[in-house]
Amino acid sequence: MYSKCGDIAKAIQIFEESPRRDLFTWTSIICGLAMHGHGKKALAQRLCSCWIDRIRAKVFPVNGEGFRVGSEIEHYGCMVDLLGRMGCLKEAYDLIMGMPTEGNEIIWGSFLSACRVYNNVELGEVAARRLLELDPRDPWGRVMLCNIYAEEAKYDRSMGLRKEIKEKGLKKSPGCCSIEVNGSVHGFLVEDNSHPCYNEINSMLEKIEKLMN
Repeated sequence: MYSKCGDIAKAIQIFEESPRRDLFTWTSIICGLAMHGHGKKALAQRLCSCWIDRIRAKVFPVNGEGFRVGSEIEHYGCMVDLLGRMGCLKEAYDLIMGMPTEGNEIIWGSFLSACRVYNNVELGEVAARRLLELDPRDPWGRVMLCNIYAEEAKYDRSMGLRKEIKEKGLKKSPGCCSIEVNGSVHGFLVEDNSHPCYNEINSMLEKIEKLMN
């Protein structure tokens, strides 16, 4: 609850004081850290390297033959996101390749985002190819790879991809997010002002911005 509300410090405090940490508590703290962008900072300060091993052991238990059991794809997604935010791209890639099922768009999308942050061309190309195989009409993977190429001054590759996107008439879907309030899910798109509480939400955001400044 605290992590969903953005109070990561309180969430970590409750987690550390919890007398019994099971699969659900470990999953909650991993998701909370990943969701609010505290992967690198929080793991460096709170979840030291030995905790990473504990997370792997708790979330990805291993049976006698060395296979991970009892973990859902969401758990892998959280761990991939955390490793990616920390810059551990090789570890994140190895984890994806060791999954019992094929990675979906969320897994590879999260990994590609990490490759974009750390400008890893080689692994970024791998992730983009996987996303292209999963959904050839989605331009997002191509756009991200274009940005990676541009950051590494590989302008010929970047321009080639942008030309391909234009020729195929691919359009990137607008960014979106959602939040659940009192049992109802509210969705928001970029530059969308159709929500019935649009003015009230903007007013509150302006108040929060003033308080932060």
